[in-house]
Amino acid sequence: MNFSARRLFKGYVSKSKTIQNNILGIVITIATAIAFGAYPPTVRAVYADGGNAVFILLVTTFARALALYLFCILFHKPLFKTKEDTKIVIIGGFLQALGIFGIFSALTYLPGAVVIIIVFTHTLMLLFFMAWRREIKITLHTLAVTLAALGGLSLVLNIWHQEQHLSYVGMSLAFIAAIAITFRVYIYGHLTKTRNPAVVGAEVFLIATVFAMLSMFFEMPQPPASFEGYGWLSLGCLSLILGTFGVFYGISLIGSFNFSLLSKLEPVFTAIFSIILINEFLSWHQYAGILVVITSLIIYQYMDYRKRSK
Repeated sequence: MNFSARRLFKGYVSKSKTIQNNILGIVITIATAIAFGAYPPTVRAVYADGGNAVFILLVTTFARALALYLFCILFHKPLFKTKEDTKIVIIGGFLQALGIFGIFSALTYLPGAVVIIIVFTHTLMLLFFMAWRREIKITLHTLAVTLAALGGLSLVLNIWHQEQHLSYVGMSLAFIAAIAITFRVYIYGHLTKTRNPAVVGAEVFLIATVFAMLSMFFEMPQPPASFEGYGWLSLGCLSLILGTFGVFYGISLIGSFNFSLLSKLEPVFTAIFSIILINEFLSWHQYAGILVVITSLIIYQYMDYRKRSK
């Protein structure tokens, strides 16, 4: 095999591996959306049993940190190896805690649907930020797909067919959460390019757990009143643990923006799990919104696949 043929063969193998990794990353990200989609119905059940937001925040953040830490110990993956990585991880941990706290705080002032829509604007923020950094190119197709997915979510969440009592405080907190998520997803994307995703996740959530404890200065944690509430909390922790592993491995394979875009499937699966777990009913426009979200994401993945295949 001559030199040109070897180069051509290596290029083909490299491209094939990239496409395989992208497909694997998409599968992991969809599984992550399913896992996170099961979480909101469990939270509602914990609230109904007397648990409060601070208790849920502390328990779920600690559970995610513990699971990632034990995984790294089991597979002999050391943490906090260099000072430079540790500095970046501390920022990521702070943003993780800030995003969670912002969402929970916003929910005390705004309906959940409005908070979710505001929080999911982080995909647009990430698109413009990465374009400013010249790491991604904004095209009409990319912008249209991103806006269509966000519009579809607004139908899924039914925000156009109910009275909304908006609060500037709540909106500010939701946008703070969206900004925190934008930068933390970006940071995760860069860290997982060169480091093990589980190690990055364990470090981030150990730091986030420390910052999450500050929430007790605002309100003391209140646990649920019965074993049923703890059962729902355990199910919520499990969904978040599985989803958290998926976040870091998914981002490492498909990058920050694609992961952020596909994460819009989370409210879609939340709607589905609400039907299954707590017997909610969806209207026709919510089903239409699900169709819009899924169609827009399929179109983007098709365009991305064609670009990678060339």
